[in-house]
Amino acid sequence: MKVTVKDMSCNHCVMKIQKQLMMDGLNATVELKDQSVSFKKEADLDKVKASIEKAGYTPTV
Repeated sequence: MKVTVKDMSCNHCVMKIQKQLMMDGLNATVELKDQSVSFKKEADLDKVKASIEKAGYTPTV
């Protein structure tokens, strides 16, 4: 599964999102080059989106 985060624009953004995902116990890969967050379980979609929002960004599917 992949979520797009269009307002992620630099490595600081990546680190902020990664940190929040880890704090929420989620295993995901954050990629700046295509502004995405990838994860394996579709069941985690809502949790991942909520975590990205907590970090201050706007996820879209």
